[in-house]
Amino acid sequence: MISGTLVIDSGTGRRRASLADYLPPELEETAVTAANTWIKELRHAVVDGQPMRRRFTYRGDSLWWFTELYLHKTQVIEDLFRTILAVEEVMAREHPLEIHVETGGRLARGIAPQVAAARGIRYRGTRGFGPSWSRLARLDARARGLHVAALASRLTRRAAPPELRPVVAAFVHRAFWKTDGSDGSAESYIGPVLVALEQILPHGALAYLGVGPTENFAARRWWRARIVSSGPRALVPIERFAPLGSLDGSRRLWRERYRLRRALWGSTDLRQRAIIRGCDCWAVIREELAGVALLQWPWSARAMDEAAAALDALRPKAALTYAEAGGWGRALVLEARRAGVPSIGLQHGFIYRHWLNYRHERDEVQPDPGHPADVGFPAPTLTLLFDDYAVDHLTRAGHFPRSSLAVTGSARLDGLAAAARTLSDEDLARARAAVTGTADGRFVLLVTKYRQARSVLPALVEATRAAGVTLAIKTHPAETPAVYASAAEGGDHVVVIPSADPLAPLLRAAGALVTVNSTVALDAAVLGVPALVIGLPNNLSPFVEAGIMAGTADPEAIGTELRRILYDQGFLDQLGSARGAFLDRFGMRPDGRAAERAAEMVVRLTENGSRCAS
Repeated sequence: MISGTLVIDSGTGRRRASLADYLPPELEETAVTAANTWIKELRHAVVDGQPMRRRFTYRGDSLWWFTELYLHKTQVIEDLFRTILAVEEVMAREHPLEIHVETGGRLARGIAPQVAAARGIRYRGTRGFGPSWSRLARLDARARGLHVAALASRLTRRAAPPELRPVVAAFVHRAFWKTDGSDGSAESYIGPVLVALEQILPHGALAYLGVGPTENFAARRWWRARIVSSGPRALVPIERFAPLGSLDGSRRLWRERYRLRRALWGSTDLRQRAIIRGCDCWAVIREELAGVALLQWPWSARAMDEAAAALDALRPKAALTYAEAGGWGRALVLEARRAGVPSIGLQHGFIYRHWLNYRHERDEVQPDPGHPADVGFPAPTLTLLFDDYAVDHLTRAGHFPRSSLAVTGSARLDGLAAAARTLSDEDLARARAAVTGTADGRFVLLVTKYRQARSVLPALVEATRAAGVTLAIKTHPAETPAVYASAAEGGDHVVVIPSADPLAPLLRAAGALVTVNSTVALDAAVLGVPALVIGLPNNLSPFVEAGIMAGTADPEAIGTELRRILYDQGFLDQLGSARGAFLDRFGMRPDGRAAERAAEMVVRLTENGSRCAS
């Protein structure tokens, strides 16, 4: 979502135009797709006479695998495309004679004058992206802070690493391990799979290594990012296997960071690629490249050093993680590949279609012909997936070898389905009464992130009022009920529910699920609850197009779609038929054995080495 306001004069007086109003869903889709394409193409950009993928390496492997993650995660490239497309849309719709930027920050001030000049439109006021020295200084300070904290964590007096010889080394994020947990059930994402592994493997054959900071992104502070305590007994910080001496390589790269930045800044090809849709965005791209050299590459090299040291000390028969597509996961898979240790990635959430982490071009998964040490994208030896829908996406969009993918199911969905099956009619009556005040009251359940829903939330509040049903809003775990205060004030038919409340009773008791982008819509499909997707297009667009969910891109049409999904039995039957066929086609029927199957597949890989089951 972009912000900013232009003041336009089309010859009939001045008026304000919010950029967000000129970025309809179809243009938002265009912006995201174009940004991903732009980022991906950078691997071919020539730096010092070589493609970027080949020019920057560490331990023989390309640093491109981390470069694209940084550019995707910051979303600055996406915002550039969003802003350009929105300003172009203002010009196309309004045909202004004169414009100026009232609010919107440096992107709007840098882009609007260029778009106006290209169309012969007068522009008044401040122009340009503004000086970047202060932003670069803050970036440099943050990079120094992270580096110092990482080194300081090694200087803290700590016990020698435990003597472990595990069959499987599971690398999990400390921020998502319950502090009092002493076994795999303490892991928030893949706990059931870890518990199943513990039941199969001999005692001591499964080791847990904690990576990353001890706090999640919402609470994290850079100065604490790498200073860690010993943590729960079952979770051993990876730093205990990676003393200061094991970081010599990444420390050398850290000392070369300014030289690397100069190489990026000196590339004529990169400079030319910064001209996006006719707008010179070099001032912004230049800062993004600085972040790559100062922040991402030193961190990535350190993660590779840590992973290498841990694998060398433990010598497991397999390395397991659920974050294989992110920065830490890629570092681990690179080092496991180098050490000859089979690696397993566990799907732990829905793989969004625009998520660049899982999108790879054909040449990326192949060795670099000009640099034999780079054998291609660090894909795990085996990736265990929820269903055939994920298999289809990874083989098409990610060019994963089919033999490296296996469907084991979703343990979380197994748990939800099991909880739903135990609910009696009395349980559902109590759930409805808790929301509406009466045992037979009707409500629809909204599950989404506020920042994704805020533009369409007022229309949904009005639509539920008109339909005579309660709107129950279940907050996202990363948000508080307070963000929905304004929606709740819109009427006494709006109820805000804490994120900790169990999902199964709410889903089963609801007349329908409403969401913008939440994969709870797929959970609802499995439980037979109809879903309405608003704010299209989004990550759920393929499911609406397949006819298993209702959906609309028009806020004014929410009321019509809501009434259909609540009261039109013919429409409900149509959704149900399509939903059943879709779930059967892609193997989305939970059977309660997902965790067990995943554990069995991991153990099989340790017995067979690098051979995979398809």
